[in-house]
Amino acid sequence: MMNKSKQKIVFITGTPGVGKSSASCFVQKEISGHLLNVNDLAETKNLFQEKDPRRAYKILDIATFCEEFKAETSDLSGIIILEGHLSHLCSECDLVIVLRLNPEILKLRLEKRKYEALKIQENLEAEALDVCLQEAYALHREKVHEIDTTDLTIREISDKIIKVIKGLEKFPPGNVDYLNWLIKKSYKG
Repeated sequence: MMNKSKQKIVFITGTPGVGKSSASCFVQKEISGHLLNVNDLAETKNLFQEKDPRRAYKILDIATFCEEFKAETSDLSGIIILEGHLSHLCSECDLVIVLRLNPEILKLRLEKRKYEALKIQENLEAEALDVCLQEAYALHREKVHEIDTTDLTIREISDKIIKVIKGLEKFPPGNVDYLNWLIKKSYKG
């Protein structure tokens, strides 16, 4: 087994549509790290338990997934990025970067991806309520960084992520707030 000190494990998470995959690919190329995607690894290792009958999405066996992730990366050195909206649910990492996005822009992205209305609404509410951030913070505390991607290009998002990885910049949680979006939406009906 590899010496953990030669690894730096970074989880890049956030609601679907915030820019995780695009930014992670760019970061991986810039830092010559290893990039794993939650869904790809889960699919390859057959770690989905079942399909949610109401929402038609696959349910991931998180505990088994985290063990598989450790096994997959045990012999790797350098920076290892696990990208996906469930990555933060694994316990062992050095950094967690939660990407955030204004729900109005997120809605457009999810519609473009042809998400069903219920799935769009759930994701918008999750973004407004900081679900990924809260889950990440509950598990990882001071390792968590929060980056608002709303007015940034993929290059700018990636640059911020790289600065966090290199320890050059910090983006502590709690500086992004989309709760007002949800409140305004509730009053509009």
